[in-house]
Amino acid sequence: MTFPMRFPVTLGLLAAALWTVAPAGARSAAARGAQEDPVRAESRVWITGSSNIRRFTCRAGGLSASVALRADATHQASLTGHNVAQAPSLTVPFAQLDCGIGIMNRHLQQTVHAATHPAVSFRLERYEAVVAGAVPTVRLVGRLAIAGVEKPVVVDARLAADSSGVLHVQGVYVVRMTDFGVTPPRRFGGLLAVRDSVTVHFDVVPTDDDARFELHP
Repeated sequence: MTFPMRFPVTLGLLAAALWTVAPAGARSAAARGAQEDPVRAESRVWITGSSNIRRFTCRAGGLSASVALRADATHQASLTGHNVAQAPSLTVPFAQLDCGIGIMNRHLQQTVHAATHPAVSFRLERYEAVVAGAVPTVRLVGRLAIAGVEKPVVVDARLAADSSGVLHVQGVYVVRMTDFGVTPPRRFGGLLAVRDSVTVHFDVVPTDDDARFELHP
């Protein structure tokens, strides 16, 4: 499926582009069940945070995804729908998070009880894509699970095309560790204390290899 290099973002093309919507060529598969690996390998997830001493970044070396979507309603400037797959929509194993320092990786895994809850996961429940503004956006409503605790979340993301016309779904979400029953690490008698809030960043690329996008609201 190939599109011209320039076009306005329409709802039909948006449905083929979003990682939260089955990619082109897979809509019939979405009707049958979960679409496995709906994101490309260059998709990135990373976490930033800070302690009383320094800032840190932990990058995910791998992630997995699965969705099965149903469109609910289409309006002139928006597209809404829901996910019927019960499996997590996006999963990042804690063992794949690299903070750049081996001992910090081990402390992270201990803090989130990775031995019994080995991954952080997000399950999409519903979405609303809006293309009327200067920057096309999508609101993702779902549930985030960390260390065995699951909470409802709402994440707002933006859509952007890179220099090759490949679509990216980008956003950030701030997580308070204590909301998930996780105690922020303290070391050396409290001389090193990690702050409660960390920020999850994502840059997700849909799997439609044939489509190239230039976004125009």
